[in-house]
Amino acid sequence: MKKVLSLMLAATLLVGCSSGGGDNNGGGSGDSGNAGGKEVTVQAPTPLISMDTAIATDGTSFVAQTMCISGLMSLDENGNPVNDLAESYEVSDDGLVYTFKIRDNANWSNGDPVTANDFVFAWQRVINPDTASDYNWIFETANVVNGDAYDSESGHVPADLGIKALDEKTLEVTLVAPSGFFLSLLAFPSFFPMNEAFVTEKGDQYALSADNLVFCGPYKLTSWESGYAFEFEQNPDYWDAANYASNNYADKVVFREITDTQTALMEYESGNLDTVTLSGEQVDANKQAEGFTNRLTGYLFYLSLNVNNNMHDRPGAADIANANVRQAILYAIDRETVASVLNDGSVAAEGIIPFALASNPDTGKDFREDNGSVVAYDEAKAKEFYEKAKEELGHDVVIELLYGTDEGDSVIKAAEQVQFFLEQAGFTVNLNGKPKKERLALANQTGDHDYDVMLTRWGPDYGDPQTYMDLFVSWNVSNNDGGYNSEKYDGFVKDAETGAGLADSAARWEAFLNAEKVLVQEDAAIVPVFQAGGAMIINPAISGIEFHSAGVDSYRHIVVSE
Repeated sequence: MKKVLSLMLAATLLVGCSSGGGDNNGGGSGDSGNAGGKEVTVQAPTPLISMDTAIATDGTSFVAQTMCISGLMSLDENGNPVNDLAESYEVSDDGLVYTFKIRDNANWSNGDPVTANDFVFAWQRVINPDTASDYNWIFETANVVNGDAYDSESGHVPADLGIKALDEKTLEVTLVAPSGFFLSLLAFPSFFPMNEAFVTEKGDQYALSADNLVFCGPYKLTSWESGYAFEFEQNPDYWDAANYASNNYADKVVFREITDTQTALMEYESGNLDTVTLSGEQVDANKQAEGFTNRLTGYLFYLSLNVNNNMHDRPGAADIANANVRQAILYAIDRETVASVLNDGSVAAEGIIPFALASNPDTGKDFREDNGSVVAYDEAKAKEFYEKAKEELGHDVVIELLYGTDEGDSVIKAAEQVQFFLEQAGFTVNLNGKPKKERLALANQTGDHDYDVMLTRWGPDYGDPQTYMDLFVSWNVSNNDGGYNSEKYDGFVKDAETGAGLADSAARWEAFLNAEKVLVQEDAAIVPVFQAGGAMIINPAISGIEFHSAGVDSYRHIVVSE
């Protein structure tokens, strides 16, 4: 635990501002021919999939969106919510009604003012079932009135959502219960505004290219070459543009999509990148490099098990429905070894809730300390459960393991380690590597949940256990890929979010502790594997990259030393 917490101290690291020197300090920053001369090039270790804030589900897309689109709030370097497009806000005495004043000088890059209706339109678009957003549930999570309108059986429609434009620059949001993380959520892209006239004009071409977007953030997306790079330049129409122009903020930020860490390291050493993500032996080889940093991120990697064999006609998925198969998988994986092989700051997962995400509101203890480890590596038990499953099923168990081939070397290495440990327990495991976009399509409704076991991850949208617990409730069809359906688990989550937990923080915390035990220990519906590390080298000539253990990492405040 001490090791984990020491790594977490770097989670909000602001890289030092000393000027670079030597031959291997990167060098993408500096005079590169752009208007202001302060250009920074960073590695994007996973591809940019979508710039539509109603559609995106991945971290790289969220980072890109926060570069060029703003919400009412943003997160500061410590992960705390601060005003962005909102000049001010008021909260009613009962904590249920928020009234936001949008800045008079908040404008879109086409000259249109940012209005309260832009938020109403955007939120209703996300929650509209016709949009098919995988984040349509987030307004219910935020306790917004009628946030269940995404569910056609709720009896509510998007127009019922508790958001109202009182006038052009005044927005009112009403909650069903107070929420301690509501303001932080407003910095998340699902809560960003959309220019209704522009979105309507572009139709099905909206957000598919830089030309089909309009911006209200500090930067504008100026180029997007899928599979290679996406680029941003300062937005003169941003409300705080004068601050960006008069200080040493980067004039241009280029994200290079490089998923192979060795290629990325070579590009950094050649002076073509200002940041590079490291893994494996690269970490040990570069620990003394200027600008090296190692941190623990909030991303929790786990095995999603297709527990509902009615979702797809797959022999492997049918076997996963067997409780002994799932218990065998749970005990089979040596998570410490997986983390050691990755050697990038990752640590063995002890549950679905990562370290340092949330603390007990009464005692201050970390969730992991309170619940302890709800997983264990026990090869003998894994083999025992496998033999029981084999006897019940009447055949050997063959599993196809779905994973992403363009999500970094650590994902590929982790998939290979999972295959090894499952085969040690008796399984036959066939690897099925797919680009992330294809992997997600196979896993969700589009692919009819067409997989057996999938190595996937979740990054917390806010610092509370609910951001993970909501993934696996039976009614969350957008994210519950494996079709897990447990009255016991659902009951604990309901107790936390709509029952006694609304008025009693201790009862809410206890319900979440119990829910995790049911999900992982009792039902083995998902199998936690590791919490991702973030070993990097960052050019010492730049500063201001903000790493958030919950929410979206920010590259919108990069400063280049003179």
